[in-house]
Amino acid sequence: MNDLYGISGAAVPFSFRAVADTPPHRSDSSNTAVLDDRVEISELAVFLSRLAELPDARARKIVSIRNAIQEEVYLTDDKLDTATERLLQELSR
Repeated sequence: MNDLYGISGAAVPFSFRAVADTPPHRSDSSNTAVLDDRVEISELAVFLSRLAELPDARARKIVSIRNAIQEEVYLTDDKLDTATERLLQELSR
């Protein structure tokens, strides 16, 4: 995936490769390892990682739908009717 606009719909292109290639920031200059270090991966990081593996067109569609859900404009009466019809068809099989 080349570039993708931010999840919040910002106009600044977001490059997954640029983030992946950025060296980690160390807060101290010592080279000694601390045994208590751990890494916690956020839900957003997991989402972005999976998104980076998808073809561009599919990733853009997912981001568009996710933005619409967050803005509470995704669910329309037409979409709910379609989902209800598909559910009833599935249950009648």
